[in-house]
Amino acid sequence: MADETNTPDLEGAADADFEIEAIYADTCPSLSERSDIQFEVGRHPKAGTLHFRLANNSGRGMFCDEWASLMSIDEVVVGASRLTAKAMNAVHPGKSVNTGGFLLACLRHLGIVRVKDDNSRLHEHVPTTSLERSVEDLLRQQQATTSTSAKRGKRQQGV
Repeated sequence: MADETNTPDLEGAADADFEIEAIYADTCPSLSERSDIQFEVGRHPKAGTLHFRLANNSGRGMFCDEWASLMSIDEVVVGASRLTAKAMNAVHPGKSVNTGGFLLACLRHLGIVRVKDDNSRLHEHVPTTSLERSVEDLLRQQQATTSTSAKRGKRQQGV
């Protein structure tokens, strides 16, 4: 069901008749540091909304690779003082229990959450951050790097 702003409902995006375009990818260690998690950020082609998904795990743990809107992830994270892997399963309810932990590892890598006190299983939201803002910053940095590289290449070619 769509919300009142006429933004398409993107739950169940895997079943939808559109493809979210991956526009950023990165890798981070899992919470246990026994495997590496690849993740992607994508953009909905019509709505322009940003989405996140787990793409690969170097270990054997299963996970949900469906897209989730950054907004739905921020709803779980922003302002939270007691985040666990289990709490993150709310983003993809009924899917592999590993998904929440892998997602939490990615959020920690991006600086959205941090370990709370000395309990490595308990995290908290880093005030003034959101996944959406962090990703927009990364995309700007990526674009600036690409622009700088392109300009440097033209100068080297004498253009």
